[in-house]
This record gives sequence, structure tokens and C-alpha cells, in this order.
Amino acid sequence: MGRHKQRTRTTAPKTSSNGITIQEIQRFSGDGSSYLTYRVQGWRQDGKWKRRQFKKRRDAETFAASKRVEMENKGTAQMLVLSPLTEEQHRQAANAFERLAGTYTLEQAISYFLENHRPPEHTISLRDAVGFYLDDCERSGIRPRTLFQKRSVLNQFTNAVDNDKVHSISPAKIQAFLKSLQAKNGAGPATRKTWNNYRNDLNHFFAWAREPDLASNRPYTFTNPVEKVRVFTAKQVAEQREPIPATTAPTRVVRIFSALMRWKGGRMVRHYALLYFAGIRPAELERMAGREGELINLKTGVITIPASVSKTGDQRQVTISPSLVEWLKVFTGDVMPPNQGRVGKLVRKHFAITHDEPRHSFISYHVAKNRSIGDAALQAGNSESIVKQHYLNTHTQAEGVEFFAIVPDLQTRRAIISKPLSNADQRVSYLKAV
Repeated sequence: MGRHKQRTRTTAPKTSSNGITIQEIQRFSGDGSSYLTYRVQGWRQDGKWKRRQFKKRRDAETFAASKRVEMENKGTAQMLVLSPLTEEQHRQAANAFERLAGTYTLEQAISYFLENHRPPEHTISLRDAVGFYLDDCERSGIRPRTLFQKRSVLNQFTNAVDNDKVHSISPAKIQAFLKSLQAKNGAGPATRKTWNNYRNDLNHFFAWAREPDLASNRPYTFTNPVEKVRVFTAKQVAEQREPIPATTAPTRVVRIFSALMRWKGGRMVRHYALLYFAGIRPAELERMAGREGELINLKTGVITIPASVSKTGDQRQVTISPSLVEWLKVFTGDVMPPNQGRVGKLVRKHFAITHDEPRHSFISYHVAKNRSIGDAALQAGNSESIVKQHYLNTHTQAEGVEFFAIVPDLQTRRAIISKPLSNADQRVSYLKAV
């Protein structure tokens, strides 16, 4: 077999100007013929040395001349810029531009850094800042119920972020906390309304934290991280509302109370009796704890909901029905038993009832039995328009009578329905176990 001829090349001297050089290279092909190429080199681009090959010297010289003018113009521009920056600061700026690579401007990068990483002169932990904030709210005359809600939300958030510094809280941490919220029944994420309510409380706190105030060494942060967290529109919130409030059928109420009577010594019975048969809101019942003797009067047959307890801020009175009297006489425990929050979630999850279902049941069956929107609105603490819109004609009068006839039977340790038979002015009561 014949040997291939070895390709060789000879290199001519370089000609240069301002660092740009043209190198003539003689190359030999396999058949022994030769040809010339011209390599332009000597400039940097993106931090790397560059070169370019041409077949014709004229093309190489044209390109080299253009590149020299480009470099000279660049150097001239650099010389004409007057700046108070030092040489080291200029070097850092040039490196910053190179690292940003056109993705962000230097101004955008600096703004982001200062918003998310610059501590104020006085740094403080969330728990300490929340304490000062709540004191400020109390002095400004915020209602106790609102103050209670703010304290609950802010303490939950403080624990969720491990009591971080106020200035270190980012929108991502706010978002993660809101996404972790659970529905009131403990099954599934919180509603959009709950998301908005928690977001509002956090927003008010961080808006306060960024306000200058010499007495409290504020600001604690230069930005409000909540501003960049989404808020659901009224339409989006309304999409999650049930068109008809969930209520519990009387037969299911009987099964629920029968089970509660036999579970943990019946400690949850009094709590749920007040929810179902008095229509008291769960948060109101929580604020009544420790004041049962004062607010629940079996002699007058009235439960008083003071303005400081009521959601609406107005005092109201609830008439104690005969069936509720039986429940309250037999079960005399606390209205808020120990670990009620955790145990209450277990009860709701087990029986598949929503957080406000007992109250919805009370109003619906009250209207059905008594045919009075006005009286139901007074006792429930709602407007007549709300009662008419959501609770009118959701149940029959017979179902309303059954609901308010549910009483405890201690002999069988079960809940039963006591049905009165009307015959002129006489009534003969009998018990029907379910």
C-alpha cells in the first residue's frame, strides 16, 4: 500500500497593530500542492482569546482593520468616562455585568438584593416584634375579638418560620405558610376566604413593621413581603361558597350525639349541644369559656352572648329550647374541653361535618319549625336578609320539630327523638329511639 503524503505548513512572520495580528500560513495538501491562509488573532471576547481564518489576505486585512477600530473606539470610550469609582470598584462593576450576562440589569440585581438581604439598623425577632405590634393595636382601641384573631395568626406564622428575624421574611415564606393552612374540618386546604383573612393580618403587621418610629426603633424591615403574595378576588372567594349551607339531618344528629355520649365520658356533648341547639359560633363559644355560669342561665332559659364575645360586636340572647335544657342539665362539663381544637377536628372528620354545619342546622331548623325569619335572625346574630337568602325553606316543618326534640336517654345512653302528639290542649309524649 502506498503512503499518504504528510501535510505540512509553514508560518510567515506576524504583522500586528494594537494587538491584532495577521499570520500567513502556508499549507500543503496531500498531492504536494500548496496554498496560503491568513489567520487574524489577538482580541478577547467574553473573557476568551479569539482568532479567525481567511483564504484571502484582503479579507483578513479588512477584518483586522475593523477589529482594530472597534478596540480603539472601546478604549477611547473607557478613557472618556469620568467616575468617582476606584479602579477596584470599576473592576467589580465590570465583573458584575459579565456575570449578569444581560439577563438582568445591574439596577434590578441591586434592588432585589437590598429588598431581600439588607438588614435595617435595628434587627428584631418576629416574636418580639409581634408583641410590640399587639400592644400598639391594643392601645389604639382595636376590639378584643380582632386582637385575639391577630394574635392567633401571627403566633402561628412565627412558629412556622422558627421565629426568624423580621427583615429576613420573604414572599416565598409567606406563600409557603398560607399554602400550609388546613380547612376547619382538618381535611384539605383552607378556603380562599381563610387565605385572604390570614394574608390581611400578616399584611397589616408588616406594613406596621416598615413604618419609621423612633420610640420602637422601627423600621424593622424596608419592604412588605406580603405585597407580592396573591390575594383572591371576591368572585374567586364566592366560587367556594356552598349555594345551600350544609346541615345535618335529625337522624344523623341523633347518631352523632349517641356516639358522643359514650366517647371519653361525654366530655364533648355540652360543647356540641350549644353548637347545634343554640347556634353559637365556634369562636364565640371559645370566648365564653370560663363564663358559663354567668352567661348560661337555665332559670330564665336564656344564653347571653355579650358584645365582647359576639362576632358582630352586638349583644344578643338565645332562648334555650326544652331539648337543650335536658342536654345542659345532664352534661355539665366545660363548654371548651381540654384539647378541644384537636379533638374537635377528629369529631368533624369522623362524622364528615363542616366547621359551621351545627350552626347552619340550628338556623335552618329554627326557621322551618317556627316559621319566623326575624326570630331566627335575632337569636343567630344574622340579618334577616341573610337568613331569608340562605336558610328559608331548606327543611320541612316536621324536620324542624324533630330536630328540636332530640334529647338524651340516660338508660340507653343514646340520643333519642321525643315526639309530642297534639290533641286539643293535651299532649302525650313518647320516646322514639333511633
